[in-house]
Amino acid sequence: MTNPTAHANQDALLTLQDARVVPVLRYGDAATAAYAAEVAIAAGCRAVELTWTTPGVLDVLAALRDKHGDTIMLGVGTVLTDTHARDAVKAGADFLVSPGIVHGIVELAHAASALCLVGALTPSEVIAAREMGADVVKVFPADTGGPAHLKSLKSVFPDTVFCPTGGVTADNMGDYFAAGAGLVGIGSNLFDKALFAAQDTPALVAQIQATLKAAGSRARNAG
Repeated sequence: MTNPTAHANQDALLTLQDARVVPVLRYGDAATAAYAAEVAIAAGCRAVELTWTTPGVLDVLAALRDKHGDTIMLGVGTVLTDTHARDAVKAGADFLVSPGIVHGIVELAHAASALCLVGALTPSEVIAAREMGADVVKVFPADTGGPAHLKSLKSVFPDTVFCPTGGVTADNMGDYFAAGAGLVGIGSNLFDKALFAAQDTPALVAQIQATLKAAGSRARNAG
């Protein structure tokens, strides 16, 4: 089967794939999300997803962009409407992520030279995401079917880039990569909860660097 997707920016897509691990930052306040993003960036993460459910998410994105410029790919996830999509790309998002099929989101992303990750779980939803022109298909929630489900999808859609998200951890991500994931999204499981609560930044950075190394990330130079 020929993949009908038309990538908006091939270089950006390759950068996203090289990242291997995308932190999915979903928090109840902007300050916590900003701290998590800074830790991830310090550890060498090349891409960070801020979720729309975080209060002031676009302000966090703007602050990170002002500080880090184009050295990091910044995305907005849990995009559920075309209004969300327009606001996110206007704020400078490099990629948009939806948990499911959201019509029009790919066109809005590509018009702004941004990438689009469209959520899907079933073969029919994968087909719909591909026909929309999704750059990456986000398998969500990944832990519903686990690596075996992803392996089955990959066997039918071998030329599709899959990003399982939801229940993926540093401990099980290897199983998802073995099943055919191009990259994975990891939420709060990326951070040791006790270290995060204590805001032990050096220890958190070391922890995430180990995860990136295990994932084979071509991490940017974190200095």
